[in-house]
Amino acid sequence: MAKRLSEKRPLEMARKRRSFRLWVVPCVIIILIAGGLAAYFWLPRSYFWRLWSYFWRPQSVEYALPIEETPGWKAGPEDVLAFADTMVVQAKDVLIGLGIPPEAIKKVRLSKGEARWEVQSKVPDALPLSVCNLSLTHLAHQLGGVVIEGSEDRQGNVLWLRVGLNDRQTNLFRLEKNEELERLAGRIAIVIDDFGYQDRNLILSFCELPQPITFSIFPGEKHTAWIAQQAIEKNHGVMVHLPMEPIDYPARDPGPNAIFLDYAPEKIAELTQNALASVPHATGMNNHMGSRLTQNFVAMKAVLGVVEKWNFFFIDSVTSPQSVAYAVARDMDIPSGRNAMFLDIVEDEEVVAKRLYWLAARARHEGTVIGIGHAKPNTLQALQRMLPELADQGFVFVLAEEAVKELKLKN
Repeated sequence: MAKRLSEKRPLEMARKRRSFRLWVVPCVIIILIAGGLAAYFWLPRSYFWRLWSYFWRPQSVEYALPIEETPGWKAGPEDVLAFADTMVVQAKDVLIGLGIPPEAIKKVRLSKGEARWEVQSKVPDALPLSVCNLSLTHLAHQLGGVVIEGSEDRQGNVLWLRVGLNDRQTNLFRLEKNEELERLAGRIAIVIDDFGYQDRNLILSFCELPQPITFSIFPGEKHTAWIAQQAIEKNHGVMVHLPMEPIDYPARDPGPNAIFLDYAPEKIAELTQNALASVPHATGMNNHMGSRLTQNFVAMKAVLGVVEKWNFFFIDSVTSPQSVAYAVARDMDIPSGRNAMFLDIVEDEEVVAKRLYWLAARARHEGTVIGIGHAKPNTLQALQRMLPELADQGFVFVLAEEAVKELKLKN
């Protein structure tokens, strides 16, 4: 009998535990909901969101999303049709990126033979056929295929390529030189952030770049006024680089006089006013960090209200994919633009040079683009090497102020 009682007791205790949990869990949920509603309605809204973000933080993205170097898809052994169709679509983008006008490119669906598509294109005389060959070959390899055969005529005016997958021919290309066709060239605005505290020799070296760039300068730094003066004397542009709260603060500190989300709109406006007034010759502003602040309509409205009064332009650095800053600026009819890509998310000269090529390719597609780098030696060395080369290819470098005016007219 004792044995039976001892056997039953754990079962009875288990039931008691289950019964206890069934009562406790709903009570806890009710308390949490009531507390959350109280915080939402009674606390200032900015405090509520900071409390919420303490428990649930979206991933911090302090850099603009880059153009991918390689396609996300690669053909498998049996993906012959998919390879052919993908190759023809992306080949057109590659050719446009090289400066061939879209109207000069023709796609033909083949009904006979093994190949599925033929691309016929005129090529501006300023664009070497060898560059087209290398670019299309690179694309084929990225997608998992190969160039089966390539040839030119004796005069070097026509290029033929046969592309395929696993030795099965899928795409034909015929590219022909045309002396009357002009190569497309886009307009590029380069903004260099974080000026204000660097070694003077580095700053002067940026000033000596022959192509116009725009210096985005921290307000209130040791060399703020001096840098602005040097930039203007060398025909570069000047902007205010306004520090704002990032998602991962305090792990990352935006610096002194930064704007935080829990500040009242009046304080945000005052800090913005002080910042714009402290950078001589500035005509525009972009955000430093700010992945939290730029996601908030109310805060950005307070910032951009001052920008509007000063007749400044605004560039959204896009440190968060959820940024609303550019949309708010456009709604307020402020001349504005968005960062297409950060050039130096990897501090390596070759990487910066490669990203400048990608930015240039976007310029051919979109007409005018804005890219952001930072006042660092590797970035400077890449710009010294690449800007003259891109200029020789027909790209036009403009100040950020000019770029946003063009974008406003276009939109």
